[in-house]
Amino acid sequence: MSGKKLINKVEDVVDEALDGLTMINPGIRRIKGQRVLLRETVDKKKVAILSGGGSGHEPFCAGYIGTGMLTAGVAGGVFASPPTSSILEGIRAIATNNPAGTLVLVFNYTGDRLNFGMGVERARAQGLKVEMFVNGEDCSLTTADKTAGRRGLCGTMFIFKIVGAMAERGDSLDSILKATRSISANMGTMGLSLGPCSLPGQGPLFKVAEDKIEMGLGVHGEAGVGEVSHTTANLAVKQIIDHMTKSDSATRIDLRAGEKVAVILNNLGGTSKLEELIIAREVVMQLEGRGFKVVRLYAGHMMTSLEMSGFLISLLKVSDNLEWLELLDAPTSAPAWPANLMSDNNRDRFNPEPVEPSSIKVDDWKMTGVKLNDAAAVKVQSILEEVARTLQGLEAKLNLLDSGSGDGDCGSTHAVGAKALLEGLAGLDCNHPWILLQQLGVLAERMGGSSGGVYSLLFTGAARAFQDQVGGEVDPLAWVRALRFGLETVMKYGGAEPGDRTMIDALYPALLVLEETGGKTGSLTAAGEAALTGAKKTATMVARAGRASYVSRDKVSEEDPGAVAAAAWFNVITSNL
Repeated sequence: MSGKKLINKVEDVVDEALDGLTMINPGIRRIKGQRVLLRETVDKKKVAILSGGGSGHEPFCAGYIGTGMLTAGVAGGVFASPPTSSILEGIRAIATNNPAGTLVLVFNYTGDRLNFGMGVERARAQGLKVEMFVNGEDCSLTTADKTAGRRGLCGTMFIFKIVGAMAERGDSLDSILKATRSISANMGTMGLSLGPCSLPGQGPLFKVAEDKIEMGLGVHGEAGVGEVSHTTANLAVKQIIDHMTKSDSATRIDLRAGEKVAVILNNLGGTSKLEELIIAREVVMQLEGRGFKVVRLYAGHMMTSLEMSGFLISLLKVSDNLEWLELLDAPTSAPAWPANLMSDNNRDRFNPEPVEPSSIKVDDWKMTGVKLNDAAAVKVQSILEEVARTLQGLEAKLNLLDSGSGDGDCGSTHAVGAKALLEGLAGLDCNHPWILLQQLGVLAERMGGSSGGVYSLLFTGAARAFQDQVGGEVDPLAWVRALRFGLETVMKYGGAEPGDRTMIDALYPALLVLEETGGKTGSLTAAGEAALTGAKKTATMVARAGRASYVSRDKVSEEDPGAVAAAAWFNVITSNL
């Protein structure tokens, strides 16, 4: 992992980031010449709350400035505590002429304790009413005899939110400080990392082997429990919860049966949203599988470690303090606090049951249209089976053709569609073309990707040729019109036209042959040949649609795999009629 970053000058990263935050959120103002941010309007009749620490943990802490959370925040250099002079400026800005007082929330790191402590002492010496609380809730270390104590981690965001809401409603400094102590005593945090982060202008801060995970580390990459083998999200979350609740650990969090908990799942910066959501699912399932109840869950980038790939889990026990839930739910204008969409009927988080689909089922078509006789229906079913077998046999060839202009899965995608067709063959209504084509459109969706969408459009559009026919025998030309309607639908929504190097270049020439001959006997063979010829011509065409259109022209020299597949199944049909 390199230290590559999009910055201007290393020495300017913090100041430019703070300016960027205020440009996004004009309700947050910066004190000139200082790395101190505060609300645009400070209510001097209510308790003010200030926090801060090193930069590189964004959105902490300035992102939590807003009504109902922090009043001000002080930023240090990247992973460095802010100087006492800046902290004092921040305290002065919100504590001067404020009889309600100010609470300074500090993360338990030596530099922060020293610098914020000095700032608080100087503020008190100037006659300002200030209290300070140092939070440490790290559960990774199993003994409590460390001189520095438990590290302060993202569980502190619970304190920000709850006491911020208390301050907003007008609670006293003494009651807020008492609640702060209680919140800290009822929570724990632990996490892991898949890899290191790097400071601006530097390389990685530490190393994690490709097959390992660093467990219990801090937000600066400082070591915790140690390394374990890389594993699944399920087992990774299990190891964390096991360790956090370990009975012989002095830093454990004690969860009794039926305990209600609020959870923060903190993305350390480089974990994809996809992984984050999978981990969120695991956290809920595993906690509730152990008999606990997750009543609130907040997930996202809350206290990061630059681009570190990993996460932290913070648990807050709320069973004996249900008022905390009301305070967590209280409104805030702080831009970084997650806004969860809760149920209209239940404020507590729960696992919602899936709603029943409202779409028409494949076996529930109300209109039937014209009907084929039983012999013709049997033949149609036989042709469809052969189409599926043919596409399965082309899987390797189509994948090879696709490897030069796509992601090499065209054959696999068509094989998935063929499998879906074979599995659904017995349930298809081969007597009624209108129903059959609609059913094929639904089955095609199982292919996935753009191919599934294209074929679903093709069959659904083709069905229109039989939609208005109520009875009697099937007009042979209706099948020709069906191909026309299907291709027009694909071109309308897919954006491709003849000559763009797609499956249309196989089927459109065949359509023209059928339309010119009126679908007469002998024209089917000619139409099949036209499809094969059209597919071959795609080798010299410039791709103007599909994934191949993004690939350099000199790398696209073979036939389009989609066109080859279309020509193949089309010829299965023409050779059997």
